Amino acid sequence: MSPLLPLDTWSARATRPEVSPKSKCFLVGEGANTEYWYLESLAERLAKMDLPELIELKPVKRTGDDRNQSAPRSLLEQARRIRADEDGDFGFDEATDRIVAFFDIDAYKGDAALYESDLESFRDIAQVAVTNPSFELFLLLHLDGAINRIVLPNEQEILLNSYVGRRRFVEKLARDELGINVKRNRTVGKLADRFEIAARAETALNQNPAKAMGRLTSNVAASINTVIQEGSAL
Repeated sequence: MSPLLPLDTWSARATRPEVSPKSKCFLVGEGANTEYWYLESLAERLAKMDLPELIELKPVKRTGDDRNQSAPRSLLEQARRIRADEDGDFGFDEATDRIVAFFDIDAYKGDAALYESDLESFRDIAQVAVTNPSFELFLLLHLDGAINRIVLPNEQEILLNSYVGRRRFVEKLARDELGINVKRNRTVGKLADRFEIAARAETALNQNPAKAMGRLTSNVAASINTVIQEGSAL
């Protein structure tokens, strides 16, 4: 069995049972816990709202050997396995389905050439939703006034993202502001209830993955909203 397990969210829908999905969107996150917990909660919340109407969001839980393989290139290989679907776990249809891969820019340690090469490798395999420096930046956007109150006053420290004790700066900032350890506490998923707040705040940051290096970046909400819009019933 594949070490990747997709979450079925279509059954969580509360209304319009006569509508059936026409395609699937697999969401593959870099972190074994944080991203999955958030995406799982968001997919279930949107499903109850019948969104996207014609696309089923399927967060993928990484297990086994894949659980701790968080490098962007590992996500690329996972996306390729979903597309190949050799074990029949995903039912991926090349004609209708898609994959969104979520990963952090700080993994590249400023290597712009490697990042550019990897972006090109993802082309035609998966859409990319990136955060610079990391997913914690996106999580902070769920708080009221986060851009002016938290992000911009700490812009240089967030981008540098040095260690503060045993944690990176943005991880400690997120823990302090959110009141939870986002890497160990699955209640991080509750932030999905404030997705629309984060989506609005995200527009104040760079949302273009090609221009992410050296800039505060998040196109997580933009990527999800694109899938929602493309999955609207005509």
